[in-house]
Amino acid sequence: MTPAEVWAQRDANMESNSPGWRVRVVPNKYPALENSGGRSGESHGFYRSASAVGVHEVIIETPEHVVNMSALGAAQFVAVLEAYRARLKALKNEWRYLMIYKNHGERAGATFEHIHSQLVALPFVPREAQDEIHGARKRFEATGRCIYCEMIERESVRGERLVLKSQRFIALCPFAPRFGYETWILPRHHASNFERSSDRDLALLAESLRDFILRLNGVVDNAPFNYVLHTAPAEKPAMKHYHWHMEILPQLVRPAGFEWGSGVHMNSVSPEDAARLLRDAPA
Repeated sequence: MTPAEVWAQRDANMESNSPGWRVRVVPNKYPALENSGGRSGESHGFYRSASAVGVHEVIIETPEHVVNMSALGAAQFVAVLEAYRARLKALKNEWRYLMIYKNHGERAGATFEHIHSQLVALPFVPREAQDEIHGARKRFEATGRCIYCEMIERESVRGERLVLKSQRFIALCPFAPRFGYETWILPRHHASNFERSSDRDLALLAESLRDFILRLNGVVDNAPFNYVLHTAPAEKPAMKHYHWHMEILPQLVRPAGFEWGSGVHMNSVSPEDAARLLRDAPA
């Protein structure tokens, strides 16, 4: 009942759109963006608009009906990350910005139980990404260092906001989290483009991501969350000032009037307490 697949990881010699797949990517049946028509825009004084042109895909993470990502085995986590890398590589020459995200659980915006992620390809770099990259560039110009590398170094030494650390990746609760148990996963080596990750790095990232989700479920049973892959804009070469990372945002409390009116998030769980509870949780 899905549209025809655009990519799949499946057994050798198996036909497209047939059984035998491990991860499958299809166009979203109800896309926010469509790759049709021109990339036109209009301006009426200070009002500006543009056509909703782009790509919107669904990454189906397992053929089994699984509703919690923590139930996936280690190899399946690797397969999901390989799908992310493959789709970013396939689309990067056509679009300016590519974003992969997951809505896990109804409270986090998921409309289907079966675990899946989504990819959107945009003809522009959205404001959130622009602001993040601009801030990182300003810090680099002032200090000559990537702020994310500085963050990794600081949190590794002090440890109070450290969740886990492996040979190549680190998970930490950021200093000023918007949500309780918000956690970022970053490569410990400097890298700005996720799609250039090696097979070895994807395998090690899969271990860290799975470890964290198991820990999160140990602290909050079946926690709803969003995660977003932050990576350099598609047309950009490697950046010395920017560092790709995953931001995992548990949705335990809904933002309300104060947050929408002020832009400031109320969070009753300090990052230090969150990191300690996540470190102590079973993985």
